Amino acid sequence: ACCMLAKCAACKPAHQMGKHQDDNPMEGRSGHAIPAEFGEVGPYFTKAAMICLPAALFASVLALAPTMANAKLCRAVAQVGASYAFGSGVWLLRYGPRMFKVCTENAQWLGKEAFSTIQAACFPEFFALQVSGCLLAWGGHFGVSGCDLATRAISVALALGLLNICVLGPMNNARMIDMYNSSSSEIEGGNQTPLLSDEAKERLKQKRKRFGIVHGMSMLMFVIALAGTFVYLVAVA
Repeated sequence: ACCMLAKCAACKPAHQMGKHQDDNPMEGRSGHAIPAEFGEVGPYFTKAAMICLPAALFASVLALAPTMANAKLCRAVAQVGASYAFGSGVWLLRYGPRMFKVCTENAQWLGKEAFSTIQAACFPEFFALQVSGCLLAWGGHFGVSGCDLATRAISVALALGLLNICVLGPMNNARMIDMYNSSSSEIEGGNQTPLLSDEAKERLKQKRKRFGIVHGMSMLMFVIALAGTFVYLVAVA
């Protein structure tokens, strides 16, 4: 989710960046292949089952059987869940671009591949915890206050988080591994100045476009979900 923001935060003027990337699509790349395991979609669903399902069960108890739980407990669980979802999201927006900048500035041994590998390794759990935080906030608040503005706001965040972990995240990983590894296998020339043939550049351009569409959608859903969580926190303050 933070790769698009990172590129914008550290980029040159748009017309210069576009021209330079057309000339050298390997800019900021190390040329190293990413292990195939980081393109697998299984971790998203595994983490969803291990983390989100228990949170959903607990949230259901808080929402549907509030007499079994103290109102203070409901409010405390809701506040902790929403605070985690919002805080971790803000952390990602702040430090994701910094990690991207470090990786691209040290492209010979890190590069965009290292940054994307870290994302692929961490995002299944990150989105699962985001969704779980929203679930707890929804269940705890609904159990006490019903369907008010705060409940609707956190419901939006929850729905978009589920979209990321169940659909866009797995799609993003698969397209990321295809984009990086196919171009790495077609590199011509030495390690210090990786080059691609014109045909390979065109293939990479198309794969970058496919990856960018899904990644941009995932980023948009993440930012809207973060805004929904913020609205929730303001509404219950």
